[in-house]
Amino acid sequence: MATKNLTIRLSDQLIEASKEYAKKQGKSLNELIREFLQRNLKQDKEYDWVDELLEVSEDNAKYEGYKFNRDEANER
Repeated sequence: MATKNLTIRLSDQLIEASKEYAKKQGKSLNELIREFLQRNLKQDKEYDWVDELLEVSEDNAKYEGYKFNRDEANER
């Protein structure tokens, strides 16, 4: 399977908490994120997983003092 790199922007707090969680699970952060996406894409063809991802993003944005709404998150 060919792979590509993906860059995402997250708060330092979210990154560190995610790394700790991944370590407790015996996985890398990369593996944890990949499994999350694979699991959610397979389970939900209507892409409700986007709501969960937006919720995490909104929680993350609160640290920066700004909360995204759905329209802004989907803006292209």
